[in-house]
Parts: sequence; C-alpha cells; structure tokens
Amino acid sequence: MSHVQNKTKSEILEDMAGTAQPGSQIHEQQKAAIIVRSTEDVQVALEKQTSATRKVNSAIEQLNNRISSLESSFNESSKSSGRVALALNVLTGVLVVVGIAQVVVAYIK
Repeated sequence: MSHVQNKTKSEILEDMAGTAQPGSQIHEQQKAAIIVRSTEDVQVALEKQTSATRKVNSAIEQLNNRISSLESSFNESSKSSGRVALALNVLTGVLVVVGIAQVVVAYIK
C-alpha cells in the first residue's frame, strides 16, 4: 500500500506510467487505488447533488406555499371587489331614484 498511500489519482497515474509493470503487484495496487478514489469522488459528487436537490425541493415547496397563499389572497380580494361593486351599484341606483324623484317634485311644483 505504500505505493498509493496519501497520493492523488493523478500522482498514482504518473507513477504507473513511469514505474509499474502491467500485471505486477504494484500495478494492481495502483489500479485498485485509482478505482477506490474514483468511487469516493463519485460518492462525494452524488452527496453534493443530493443535498442540492433537497435544497431545490425545499425551495419549490416554499414557493408553492407562497403561491397558494397568494392565490387565496387574490380570491379574497376578488370576493371583496365583487361586494364593493354591488354596493356601488346599489348606491348608484338609489341616487338615480333620488334624482328622478327630485325631477318629478320640481316638475310638479
């Protein structure tokens, strides 16, 4: 293991090119070390990707909650707007009736 201990994949590859004989014990150690280090790198990358995916999912859930809240606010606003419009229509109707009554009273006098 001394041929691969505390070495990076690049360092092991450089050593393989310069010294190891294919099929030798050292060469097999170096190949195994490269495979192990590559596997570790893949595991680290997958952990990072999983963490990032969880963060994205959490952000999407928060966004969906905010959109639902906003949709509820719009629905309430729409209902309120409808009630205000109805009240204004009634008020306008009453004012028209009062105006007509004034015209009739003025015409009779």
